[in-house]
Amino acid sequence: RCKIDPWDAGVFINGKYYGTAAMFGHKSNPLKLKPGRYTVEFVDPRYETLRVEIQIDPGKTTTIRKSMKPLARQVEGPFGELRTEGCPNAAVYLNGKYYGNTKELGTPGHALLLKPGTYQLKIVGVDGKVLKEEQITINADETLIIHKGRAPVREK
Repeated sequence: RCKIDPWDAGVFINGKYYGTAAMFGHKSNPLKLKPGRYTVEFVDPRYETLRVEIQIDPGKTTTIRKSMKPLARQVEGPFGELRTEGCPNAAVYLNGKYYGNTKELGTPGHALLLKPGTYQLKIVGVDGKVLKEEQITINADETLIIHKGRAPVREK
């Protein structure tokens, strides 16, 4: 189980994306792993990556309770926004770096603020399948909406 602050941090086990910490926080929904040693990373672009080595023993539940350390950042605009739709709980990467999950970035008011420019976007499902991969351009004061099955939409 994962009790991580922030709860929407991405969970990577031995380098594979499994979803967000919130998905595995309740005792009725632990992440099921085979016995053995694992490297678990919690990733959120606003925080230092948290890396934990764990040992899973047969028949036991391991709970990770940690708070991630916020990064000190001074960020100035202008910004554009990126929003995602149509790919529940998939990982969103820009230029090879994890930026969040589609559920979080698809919620009204939770678009990703980005500096204007060109980015390589990749959306990867929890099964490891690449759902969408393309080059995108973020413009100042504009929202770019990415949907798995449609062309990108721009809103002012």
